[in-house]
Amino acid sequence: MSETAIGLLGLGNMGAAIGDRLLDVGTPLLVHDLDPLAMQRLEERGARTTSSAREVADGAAVVIASLPTVKVSRSVAAEVAAGSRVHHYIETSTIGPDAAREIAGIMATQGVEFIDAAVSGGAPVARQGALAIMLAARAEARIAVRPVLERLSTSIFDIGDQPGQAQLMKLVNNVVAAANMASAFEALVMGTRLGLDAKVMIDVLNAGSARSMALVDRRASAILSGRFDSGPRLGLLHKDVQLAVEAAATVDFPLDAAPTLIGAAQLWEKAVQAGMAEDDVSALIRVVEEQAGVEVRNGERHSGDA
Repeated sequence: MSETAIGLLGLGNMGAAIGDRLLDVGTPLLVHDLDPLAMQRLEERGARTTSSAREVADGAAVVIASLPTVKVSRSVAAEVAAGSRVHHYIETSTIGPDAAREIAGIMATQGVEFIDAAVSGGAPVARQGALAIMLAARAEARIAVRPVLERLSTSIFDIGDQPGQAQLMKLVNNVVAAANMASAFEALVMGTRLGLDAKVMIDVLNAGSARSMALVDRRASAILSGRFDSGPRLGLLHKDVQLAVEAAATVDFPLDAAPTLIGAAQLWEKAVQAGMAEDDVSALIRVVEEQAGVEVRNGERHSGDA
């Protein structure tokens, strides 16, 4: 892969972090996002901004997409496929297997290689170049883009040859993450109701057998302070959980075989129905707090009836 500009579409939480990392390691970058402030921030760091996804595809042979929804991903893909220079399209967005296969088909009609490249680890990890990346594409395509992806990842996994397979692996990963978060938040609220100190609980959980990404430093701080600012939007993980449930239905997976995952999905759905889709993922705990009548803040117990 020659050192020409890499295209980057989508400068949200993860896309901006990917852009930061690529710039940090000296990668020429051609970017587009609907948010002019997001583009301005990367432009000030040395990226070249564009007026459309098509302009990115006309100027970069390799284009990375990090987009928020399936609908946006489909729309952008059609625009990119008509580009005059693009020949590898790396889809890092979580869009589910059906959309991945559909977009792969769109790209194939224009001779563009589609690489299903689901990512995991979050924005801070992306900025460190330590994402986990799951790849599904023809072997030749995976080999071709690996030098680019190695700037973002210390763990690249070849999931398979068929677009959509990496999406399925990401959905499995995110269902586990969503269930971990739901159970950790429920346990914190229960412990607070029982009179335990929230900060001490988090310290113990992070030091023992219950340790998980659910209560990493930034998320614990977001909860204890009440700022709810750990990074990702709640609606994005809810979308991934729903995609996983839909994927399970296509193979008649018995949902009663996974009561923990279905229970977690219901909690995330309840949060979205309460209008929290744009809130931080850490705000999920507020749904449990409201039901229990306590708040997990700064190690103090706040209860109306306990």
